[in-house]
Amino acid sequence: MPTPPSAKTLLAGEIASVTLYLAANKQGVVFFWPVRLPASDGRDFDAWRSAREAAELATQRWIRLKWNKSLGAYEIHEAVNQSADPEWPADVGFWDLIKIAFRDHIIQDLNHPVVKRLRGLI
Repeated sequence: MPTPPSAKTLLAGEIASVTLYLAANKQGVVFFWPVRLPASDGRDFDAWRSAREAAELATQRWIRLKWNKSLGAYEIHEAVNQSADPEWPADVGFWDLIKIAFRDHIIQDLNHPVVKRLRGLI
């Protein structure tokens, strides 16, 4: 019987490298923003690059993104009112937020539904 492929092998063409930014909007909604990194072969796109630029700027300033289809990239607009800092949840730690965000989306073995679907088992 052949050895089953690893989850990493099965997911090789399905995953992308990102930087996760902990973000908040002006309404106080906290979320993780996955921002694409260049591909392992060095390939990069204006959309990914503009999102990285926006994320870096957003660590210091309130911003708004607008997709520009003709550019194939985001336009970054700084908010006029920069007075209020984001409100972060005081009673929830970073790893607690990670657990909430990813719940059952963490693949730990070959029995995970995503791996089974990629193997054609379900």
